[in-house]
Amino acid sequence: MNDRVSAWLESLGLDHYREAFEQNAITWDVLPELTDEDLTSLGVLLGHRKKLLRAIAQLSQSSGPDRANSATIPASTVLTPHAFGRDQAERRQLTVMFCDLVGSTRLARRLDPEDVQEIIRRFLEACNQAVGRFNGYVAKYMGDGLLAYFGYPHAHEHDAERAVHAGLAILDLVTTSFREELSSQESELAVRIGIATGKVIVGEIIGEETAKERSVFGETPNLASRLQGVAAPNQLVVDSATKRLVGNEFQVVDNGSVSLKGFDAPIQVWRVLGTKLSTSRFESYRSGRLANFIGRKHESSLLLDRWRQAADGDGQVVLLCGEAGIGKSRLCRSVCDRLVDEPHQKIELQCSPYHMNTALYPVINCLRQAAALTSADDPLTQRKKLNAFAGSAGIGDQTTVSLLEELLSIPGDAQHAFLTMSSDKRKNMTLEALVRQLQRLADHRPVLFIVEDAHWLDPTTMDLLTRIIDHIQRMRVLLLITFRPDFKSVWIEYDHVTCLTLNRLPRRQSAELLASMTGGRALPPEVQQAVLAKTDGVPLYLEELTENLLESGVLTEGSSTFSLKEPLKELSIPDSLQALLMERIDRLGAAKEIIQLGSAIGREFSYELLREIVDITDGELKNMLHSLGASGLIFQEGEIPAAKFIFKHALIQEAAYSTLPKKSRLALHTRIAKTLESRFAERVKMEPELLGYHYEQAGLAGPAVDYWRLAAQRDAARSANAEALGHFNRALQGLNGLPESSERDQSELAILIARGASLLLVKGYASDDIEHNFLRARSLSQLSPDSEQYFLSMWGLWVFHLVRGPLEKARVLADDLLSWATRRQDPDLLIRAHESVGSTYSFLGRFDEAKTHLLAAKALYDPDKHRSQVLPYTQDPGITARIMLARTLWMLGEVDHVETLLAEAMAMARELEHPFTLAFALATVSWVYSTVRDADRTLSLTEEAIVLSTKYSFEVPLAWATSLHGWAMTEKGKREGLGEIVKGLSAAQAAKASLNNTYTLTLLAEVYLRQKRIDEGLRTLADAQQLVHAQGEACWQAELLRLKGELLLERSEPSVSAAEQCCTEALRIAQGQHARMLELRAATSLAKLLLKSNRSATARELLNATLSRFGAQGANSSRSEAQIILEQLNVAP
Repeated sequence: MNDRVSAWLESLGLDHYREAFEQNAITWDVLPELTDEDLTSLGVLLGHRKKLLRAIAQLSQSSGPDRANSATIPASTVLTPHAFGRDQAERRQLTVMFCDLVGSTRLARRLDPEDVQEIIRRFLEACNQAVGRFNGYVAKYMGDGLLAYFGYPHAHEHDAERAVHAGLAILDLVTTSFREELSSQESELAVRIGIATGKVIVGEIIGEETAKERSVFGETPNLASRLQGVAAPNQLVVDSATKRLVGNEFQVVDNGSVSLKGFDAPIQVWRVLGTKLSTSRFESYRSGRLANFIGRKHESSLLLDRWRQAADGDGQVVLLCGEAGIGKSRLCRSVCDRLVDEPHQKIELQCSPYHMNTALYPVINCLRQAAALTSADDPLTQRKKLNAFAGSAGIGDQTTVSLLEELLSIPGDAQHAFLTMSSDKRKNMTLEALVRQLQRLADHRPVLFIVEDAHWLDPTTMDLLTRIIDHIQRMRVLLLITFRPDFKSVWIEYDHVTCLTLNRLPRRQSAELLASMTGGRALPPEVQQAVLAKTDGVPLYLEELTENLLESGVLTEGSSTFSLKEPLKELSIPDSLQALLMERIDRLGAAKEIIQLGSAIGREFSYELLREIVDITDGELKNMLHSLGASGLIFQEGEIPAAKFIFKHALIQEAAYSTLPKKSRLALHTRIAKTLESRFAERVKMEPELLGYHYEQAGLAGPAVDYWRLAAQRDAARSANAEALGHFNRALQGLNGLPESSERDQSELAILIARGASLLLVKGYASDDIEHNFLRARSLSQLSPDSEQYFLSMWGLWVFHLVRGPLEKARVLADDLLSWATRRQDPDLLIRAHESVGSTYSFLGRFDEAKTHLLAAKALYDPDKHRSQVLPYTQDPGITARIMLARTLWMLGEVDHVETLLAEAMAMARELEHPFTLAFALATVSWVYSTVRDADRTLSLTEEAIVLSTKYSFEVPLAWATSLHGWAMTEKGKREGLGEIVKGLSAAQAAKASLNNTYTLTLLAEVYLRQKRIDEGLRTLADAQQLVHAQGEACWQAELLRLKGELLLERSEPSVSAAEQCCTEALRIAQGQHARMLELRAATSLAKLLLKSNRSATARELLNATLSRFGAQGANSSRSEAQIILEQLNVAP
């Protein structure tokens, strides 16, 4: 029993009945329903019963003006609604109506005061009835006016419309009944009504003793009052929010914008003229318990057909799409029911909106449930349970069990065994083990694999599903994935994938569903028609509305039919999901606070955690949870105290949470976080993002940042890069809530540096986010310019400008890196610095200097020591140095070591088992192989690079590999390869990656030359030349000019002079760069031109001089071509 009932009994001098009322759960909202018989059963004496019944009658009459004291209606009078429970404020959407009588003062001068008082009393009573008729609540009488709420203390369907209807009824009252009554007295009354809708804080009691009232805070009441002030007599005006909510229900006219006191901007005002004759609308809402499965025969047949195919060994995937409430989960349940007698294994993954950045969360959750692991289990118990589960699931190899132990964060030998293994290898082994286990289960018996709410998938689980879908055709598995329409599936292109979209039920099937909800008892025709019209074929909507109707008490149940107790009123189906759910939540009574608290915890909450947070007895908590279960708003799994409770739908949780004021939210999240921290340490260790979320919502930025960062670091170590980036971003956002300080700056710097690696892997080197991240990091690290963080921020900016350009900026940054590392004499950082300088100089065409630095980086590199640098820098420096050195040596004509360097780089990349390093190596080694005209190895490596880069969404390596793969295809005589070159180039440009595009354009121009598409080739080279000037990538300048010369010679009217000039300039540039291979190519092209111009002696002299500079260097395609030309020259006259 709440304090209000106790205080009421005390005011009557009957407080000695307090215990009886409390034992029988007599609450304030129950009082008006008590009868003499009820009081007798409570043991109340006859005289006291009479006294109580009189007091209860007065309570019932308090919804209108006080007849016994009708001489005055004080402005401060507040009529407290019965539905108020505890004195706790709530956030609500409220429609507020201000109504003021116009002309009462003038009337008072003409009539006797007692007559005026009676007119006003009757007017206010009539207004109260009009408001009540539309389920509003008169909150306050103010002289000859009133304030009414729609949407509080109980939410109802279309509250804004109800307010407008009530206002129109009051207008009709004043302009008809009262006008006729007063016409004989030559007096006229009018009314002004203003209505506004918006969010408010409502319900907190303010004042003391008789001055107590429920407060409403927010601009909505003030706006409604101001609108009433600008309305003309006998006008009803509304704001834009109300106008939007009422849709086309009313005839409205635009009254223009007006400036109102207290509002900065003009307010749009709309005048309501009356109702429209007919309006149809569709309502979205969600509620109700599981009903019989009706309809969906085609969809069910399709799913069962796919199941038969899967059971026969031809694995299938069905993507089940549909709006919320359309019946996706119900269809899945139906399939499960149909298969109950068939031997099969069922696996269900439930995705979570709070764990979209937690790698493999649905899998972990599924495994913990399957193995019956609990937070109370110690590590030994968990391992025993997991081993028992593994045995029952047919998992025989210890490696898989150890991987599952590591995945489930069970402390022990498994975690130590994987410490020396790279995170990517662990991740790949885990995903492969999960796929193998699915195959193992499917070998034993067919598997029905259901993934619910894929729109909340984390990237790693999506990766797992992609791998499964890649191999599922050879498994006896039906994979059924449900999601909402805003989810963009990446699997629709597979041949064995079926896309299925659920539509609404036709009227006949809706009627069948309705009949199943009523237990076969027929509803009155008008009721059935109203329900079917309102639900519009959405199964869950129909279920919820029917349940509300059956619980409303307006129907009398007979043996085979229902009958109406009273004429059917408008069915209470809210026009939004929140309003519908709030109607049910408002009926929970004391249990409402538990569902609000649970909503703050999350989609699901355990009894153990709830017990630690609430300040009530075990018995009270169990009773409230029982009430919640009976309401159908939550489900219970397991038995108390090990039980957990799950909101029936995510939006039920959101609706309950939305009622909590900010102050309450802060307190709840603080308590939840601290309880988790102090009493549930193992869960915190497994899911630090939970603490990050709750501390964030509690407004405690410090610990929130720390936990988000822990979650990000965990994900980064597992190569769950997308999830890590998400958590790093939350950590950065949390820093905004901390005051400026050196500690805060250091925390931000550390997050930015770690985040940079995730950004590079997820968004690519040339993303604007990369530059912003490292610019901010450099700014913060300049306070400690000797720190490694400063070096890392500079390196991040260097790699950004290397890939995006211009290269001159990259050169300056690379030189700074080397100067910094040299001053520190840090060999680890000197490797990075030399590799950065060498790579930059190589692209600038400064090959001799590049060679020096790349050799230095290679010499300093120790594989056992420096492999750890792959995480903060995204790739291994020893591998990059070898690839760039091979490319540079080839340019210099020192080709003997090129093959060895490339082989070493690939072997190291594969051994490291870091996806990005391998993808980068595959793409860049392919650069070199395409340069030496090795189409076979280019084709093989780029095919592998494309698969790997596509799998991990590595944009830049994918773009490079695609273009190189296209070139290799053209070398094999496949003309479609040209399209791939263009596709890769476009992808690089879309990623803002300019590096190496010059080279790609030369390959494209070369293909155009072979295909005799001369003009297109020349335009391509013009684009390449423009890129050289803009980005400074001069390493291919000689090759551009050489190809231009050859294209000019192939014109229908050859430009011999211009071609010779291009080849001569190409030769000069190559010689200046000491790029002997490009010099040889330029000399060969020029020699061919000279030969055609009958200048064979000059050509012979040119080639002999060029080839002599190669000494004993090994053979290559360019040198072979030159030898062939020389042989032709030697036999020429």
